[in-house]
Amino acid sequence: MRAVLRTGAHPRMPWLAAVLRIVVGMLFVVYGLPKFTEHDGWVSSFGGWSLPESSLLVYATGAAEVLGGIALIAAAGGAAGTRIAAGVLALVMAGAVLFGGILGGNSGALTLAPALLLGCLAIAWSTTGPGQRRRSSS
Repeated sequence: MRAVLRTGAHPRMPWLAAVLRIVVGMLFVVYGLPKFTEHDGWVSSFGGWSLPESSLLVYATGAAEVLGGIALIAAAGGAAGTRIAAGVLALVMAGAVLFGGILGGNSGALTLAPALLLGCLAIAWSTTGPGQRRRSSS
């Protein structure tokens, strides 16, 4: 159980950071699986969002979401692995906001995707902490 709740370097809010990481990871797994189970629909959706109608792109996005979500849930690779997974997923969600929401006109992409993007950024921050304060030499 401790391994699942391990959050990295954030000393003040380990439980909150762990809950955020696990919930965001579960959402990515749940929303990434349809890229495989409802693949044809996603291929046509990607085409409507100014993206190439590429089956490979849908599979790659689904794989990033599912594997990244699992990595967040399991805290795979410790703090560094969690930061990498959160960073990759943040890029995927930035693409969803830009191509699906802003350029593609899909209001659905402007609801959950920005929240997941912010969640990924918070996870990346919580595993590194805010940094050390600069000490003045005076």
